[in-house]
Amino acid sequence: MNYFETKNVAERYEKGRPFFHANTMEKIKNYLGQTTKFDKALDIACGTGLSTKALLALAEQVYGTDISEEMLNLAYKDKKIIYTIATAENQPFENNTFNLVTVSSGVHWFDIELFLKECNRILKPKSWLILYENYFISEMQDVEEFSAWFPDSYCQKYPSPPRQNNYAWSDENLKSKNFRFDNEQIFKNEVEFTIDELILYFTTQSNITSQIEKQETSYQEVEHWLQKELKPFFTKEKRTINYGNWIKYLQKLD
Repeated sequence: MNYFETKNVAERYEKGRPFFHANTMEKIKNYLGQTTKFDKALDIACGTGLSTKALLALAEQVYGTDISEEMLNLAYKDKKIIYTIATAENQPFENNTFNLVTVSSGVHWFDIELFLKECNRILKPKSWLILYENYFISEMQDVEEFSAWFPDSYCQKYPSPPRQNNYAWSDENLKSKNFRFDNEQIFKNEVEFTIDELILYFTTQSNITSQIEKQETSYQEVEHWLQKELKPFFTKEKRTINYGNWIKYLQKLD
């Protein structure tokens, strides 16, 4: 099931997702030791183009693909970006096209075996597949009690739908797919929210959109509950939340 396909979800996603990606791109650039931009890079599962926009810092020509037409309709526009509707496992490009392929917060929705096979096809030899994730770890600065609220209240009421979180990203496993696991970086990103901005962000999560799509609740009900639950944490207008972030560096062998 695609939890990000409808127009309503795309509109919320475009307005409510934080732009943390530039910080991640800077880390990638430094790790790869880039002094010049790549010729071509592809951002798979690009959504409304926040991650695609950030990729312009690493490549002269950027492509973004997503399965949601509604997401692409709202995607960030630039003359150096070309968007196409496509699944992660079936990309509309010729063999050996890209110097870099990235995925931001999306690989857990893929058929990973087929995805890796496709990336092996479209990447040039010795080029890079870089996966990264900005995930909610329920750390609100100066508000310790928020850490318990997220798993004990929010996730109990709105549990995360099933996803692929246990794939073996080991060098041994990846070699059979013609990749090597080069490294993983783990760090945190700070994002500042008002209470309304945080509520909007939560309504972009699959925890909530999955229940909306199944008509088990409504956005009005969700927003009312979140307003009541979050109000005690916002004794001042804005709060800073730490997000967890990891970057996995995979290099095509030949």
